[in-house]
Amino acid sequence: MIEQESNQEVAAPHQRQEYPTSLLHYDLPPELVPQQPLADRDASRLMVVHRQTADIEHRAFRELPDILEPMDFLVLNDGRVMHSRFRCLRARTGGKVEVLITRVLPGSRAECLTESRGHLQAGDELTLDSQTSFILERPTTHENPGIVHILRNGVPAPEQEIRDLLQRGELPLPPYLKERLQDEERYQTTYAASFGSAAAPTAGLHFTPRIFSRLKERGVDWAMVTLHIGTATFLPIRTDDVTDHRLSPEGYSMKPTELRRILKAKLSGRRIVAVGTTSVRVLEGVLTDWRRRLQVHGIKTTRDLEAMNDDQLAEAFPLRGDTRLFILPGYRFGVIDHMLTNFHLPRTTLLALVYAFGGRELIRRAYESAIARRYRFYSLGDSMLIL
Repeated sequence: MIEQESNQEVAAPHQRQEYPTSLLHYDLPPELVPQQPLADRDASRLMVVHRQTADIEHRAFRELPDILEPMDFLVLNDGRVMHSRFRCLRARTGGKVEVLITRVLPGSRAECLTESRGHLQAGDELTLDSQTSFILERPTTHENPGIVHILRNGVPAPEQEIRDLLQRGELPLPPYLKERLQDEERYQTTYAASFGSAAAPTAGLHFTPRIFSRLKERGVDWAMVTLHIGTATFLPIRTDDVTDHRLSPEGYSMKPTELRRILKAKLSGRRIVAVGTTSVRVLEGVLTDWRRRLQVHGIKTTRDLEAMNDDQLAEAFPLRGDTRLFILPGYRFGVIDHMLTNFHLPRTTLLALVYAFGGRELIRRAYESAIARRYRFYSLGDSMLIL
């Protein structure tokens, strides 16, 4: 769960040009933001957007196995959300402070967002209970998340105690969700396994064992990657130009068995369907030059790949690290063929990524159609498949 700090920024493989943030704006009636999930995960609607023909279909998510082609290959993010929101008191004044831990760092430190009435300063002690407190190393700003030291009984907390702490806090729901969820497990995917995210990979919330069973019958297979979602994914863009916005690092990892299955799918010519923008960023950030990396190691066929052991695979591809990959319109996708995603907030990096993949005019028209047809938006809303 503890991730290494990194200042390395992975640049998108295109020359960036000015892109006004206003191009990512749209107006949404507030009643289209659901406060509770549907009774059944897979009962959501599914908009299907065809890039080649610019056609838009209105389907149901349960039809996904019928819409995908046999031999399509899904890649999903198995990140599990931490219970990382804490209500503290400022030791010096007694003022209330909310601390949202977004990423655990080495040395009993953590990246965080803070919210308080008064101005917080470096060195402030934020008390959670009689045993636990946070010492503020760097206050949160509009540009950067803050940093805290996590203390247990006055000394740096060990990793296991930090892990236990992050399972006892409040679930960090997005600010547009004003109600507490009746079932908090509905903000986790059914396959969530890798603990450490500050938000859910919401495109995966629609999947159920029934859907996976039908996908398997259809001949569609899948693999899991991990991206621990942090502020890079969910903070809005506050600059006038999108290219001036900077992403904080987010930690990713891939198991050798899962990476091997993804690469085997690519070598076999199967279409890669990324489930969610976070899966897109892992695949494009790590595998964009996958063919060259395999050639360096003499891998030309799936049989060669099967003979490649885990150490050789880890030598060819970074299986763990940080990404700051910022995908904007103009980006040339090198790995994914299709994308399944939810409907995103305006002025966000997520919407910029979807524009990059589907084309701004087509995606804008799709969003206008979704609003006219009363689709459900954001984390607990409906989904879009871009083919």
